[in-house]
Amino acid sequence: MGKGLDGDHEVRRDSERAGLRAEGRWKWMDCKGKRILYVDYRGMKPSEILPLMKETNDAVAASRGRVMILGNVKGAVVTREVMDYLKKSARMVLRQRAEKIAVVGATALLAVFFDSFVVTLERDIARKFGTEEEALEWLSE
Repeated sequence: MGKGLDGDHEVRRDSERAGLRAEGRWKWMDCKGKRILYVDYRGMKPSEILPLMKETNDAVAASRGRVMILGNVKGAVVTREVMDYLKKSARMVLRQRAEKIAVVGATALLAVFFDSFVVTLERDIARKFGTEEEALEWLSE
């Protein structure tokens, strides 16, 4: 497994994520002294993604200072409605509140959506990664 979301501990798998909110899909974590919002969109359908996006968007808006975000989107199904909400979130919250955004699993069509999202941010704060470990390394720099 390798370094996990909380620094020196192993990456926890779905069955071990009891402390996550929204049915085990997001939580604040610490990695090398950096506070990171981890969101697990893996394998989700649009009807599941939208409520989770709204909940985590509220968490970012309510947090003090800038935040770092790690989202795993591997196998998620993203629609136009999801992208429209994400772009709205980028304009209204993430431009001002996000310090860095790392996304794991954005391949094929998800990569195209990710690139569109980055343009909406109007800042170079978001990157794609192949693994959570690579993403955490970048976020903790």
